[in-house]
Amino acid sequence: MDSEVVRGVEVRLVLPGERQRWDQLMESHHYLGLRGLVGKTLRYVAVFEGQWLALIGWQGAALKCQARDEWIGWIEVLQYQRLHLIANNTRFLILPGVRVANLASRVLSLNLRRLSRDWEAVHGHPVLLAETFVDMSRFAGGCYRAANWIAVGQTLGYGKSGRRYWWHGQPKQVWLYPLHRRARQWLCEPTSRSQWRCGMSHRVLSPRQMEDLYERLRRLPDCRKQRGFVIILPRC
Repeated sequence: MDSEVVRGVEVRLVLPGERQRWDQLMESHHYLGLRGLVGKTLRYVAVFEGQWLALIGWQGAALKCQARDEWIGWIEVLQYQRLHLIANNTRFLILPGVRVANLASRVLSLNLRRLSRDWEAVHGHPVLLAETFVDMSRFAGGCYRAANWIAVGQTLGYGKSGRRYWWHGQPKQVWLYPLHRRARQWLCEPTSRSQWRCGMSHRVLSPRQMEDLYERLRRLPDCRKQRGFVIILPRC
C-alpha cells in the first residue's frame, strides 16, 4: 500500500479557496506554527486520491547565510542582485496520521521538479536554487538527503525579528538543492540574464474593482502607532 501511495501522490499548488485550510493546518501541526509566509510565496499540497498528505511552503531566500553564500561563491554585490533567484523551503509538514514510507522524499522531489516553473508563472522569474534550514535537535534531515539535497554547513544560531538579528544559540543545518546543473555558476556570473529580472505586470481595474479593492484595504488592521497618523485640519 505504501508503494502505491508513493507512486500515485501528486504535488500541486493550493487553490485560492484552499489557502485558509492550508494555513490552519500548518499553524496547528507544524512545530514552528505559522504567523505567515514572507515576500514572494508558494503553497503546495501533496494529494493521494483526494486526501491531503503533506504541505510545503516556500518564500524568498534568507538575506544572509554564511554557509550558503560560501558554497555559491558569489561576491556581495551579486548576492543582493541575485538573491531573488533562491527560494526557501520554510515549512514542510507531513500531516498527522499519515504514515507512509519514503513519502517525504518523494513529495520533495516532485515539488522540486515544478518549483522554478511555478515561481516564474506566479512571480515573473525562475529560481535557480532551493534552500532550507533543518533543526538538527529535532530532525536528522533524512528526507532532504534522500531527495539529493546537499548539506553545506550550519547557520550561526541567529534569528531575525523585524530588522534586528538576535542570537538564540540553536544553529540549524543548511541544505541546498540546485534546480539547474549550472545554478552555482550562473549565480556567480558577472552579467545578468534577461529572464532573471523581476518583471512587473500592469492591469487596469474597472471602477467596480477599484471600489472592491478600496473596501478590502479599508478592512485591514492599521498597524501604525498614533504618531504615524497625519491629521489634516480644515482651513478657517
